[in-house]
Amino acid sequence: MPQLLTLQATRGIAANLVVFSHLFLVQAKYAAAAGVLPAFTLYGIAGMDVFFVLSGFIMVAVAGREMGPTQFLWRRASRIYPTYWMVSLAVLAVAIAAPAVVNSSVTVPISLWRSFLLVPDETLPLLAVGWTLIHEMYFYLVFAIFLALRLPVLAGLVGWGVLLLVIVATVPDQVAASPVLRLVTNPLTLEFMMGAVVGVLWRKRHMPGVIAAGAVGLAALAVSIGYIAPLLSLVTSPHLDVWRVIIFGVPSALLIYALTGIEMLYWKPRSTALLVVLGDWSYATYLSHVLVISAIGRTLVFLAPAGGIGASVMLVATGLLGANVVGAAIHVYCERPMLERLRQFGARFARPVESVVDETAQ
Repeated sequence: MPQLLTLQATRGIAANLVVFSHLFLVQAKYAAAAGVLPAFTLYGIAGMDVFFVLSGFIMVAVAGREMGPTQFLWRRASRIYPTYWMVSLAVLAVAIAAPAVVNSSVTVPISLWRSFLLVPDETLPLLAVGWTLIHEMYFYLVFAIFLALRLPVLAGLVGWGVLLLVIVATVPDQVAASPVLRLVTNPLTLEFMMGAVVGVLWRKRHMPGVIAAGAVGLAALAVSIGYIAPLLSLVTSPHLDVWRVIIFGVPSALLIYALTGIEMLYWKPRSTALLVVLGDWSYATYLSHVLVISAIGRTLVFLAPAGGIGASVMLVATGLLGANVVGAAIHVYCERPMLERLRQFGARFARPVESVVDETAQ
């Protein structure tokens, strides 16, 4: 299996972009106007768009190779659920002990079974960042259908896209009323599709212009985070998901195209690079970081009730470090051992097959 170390490094950067976006919110809550993070930091949410593109790429280039749909879903579920459940249980414990602390802005009851199983609902899951995993599980189910039907990836993507257009055009009222249909037809699915197309090109080793694509993608993403998103007040836009596909998703796809192409054709990074290690921790960091930085913010209120620049600097420094340290600890002592045992268990039932992904590489 290819190591794709540049993508691990990208995971680490993307996870920390999301950490910065939430640090900005926590800073605004606890340090008020004295915050040191600029306003555009909020749009570190672009890290999630990078993750969605990465997910599409990984499904095609790595995770869906030489396995059937059942094995694929087992491996994906064993990757996603155990760590998610562990952090969700921690959030549940906090919610029981101090209900006002968790998802205080939510005014309707949260369904625990939907939260823990990552089933679409009218509200965010108990662990709020789990909304992205609901999208991920949807992507995995669709890709498993590709594997079961032995569809070439590009043909499957075209059919999937046409089906979504038909649903949106013919039953818009049902889409608006159903959390499942809203998920199915969400524009963010296009980011997964873009990543899948990059995966097909990578498998074919047909990747011209990777350096130019990387330069354009990096510049476009930086301008989108630093200028376009704040100009549009993106987080309050009723068309948030459409805009983020355009200004975050497309540049992310160009970056993933460039990074994977450069690693394949020109340059092999060292596996000991710090960013690669951060990438190894990224899933655990992503799941746990809001708990960590919120706890740090509340602690600083007691230590420095007046707030100010000093409190903000301390929040950012300790929050960034704490989020990654806790992510590292969860990864090393919980996530990785659980994943190894679950994959050993799943390997007993594995039956290697000629993957649909390999068919696209001919």
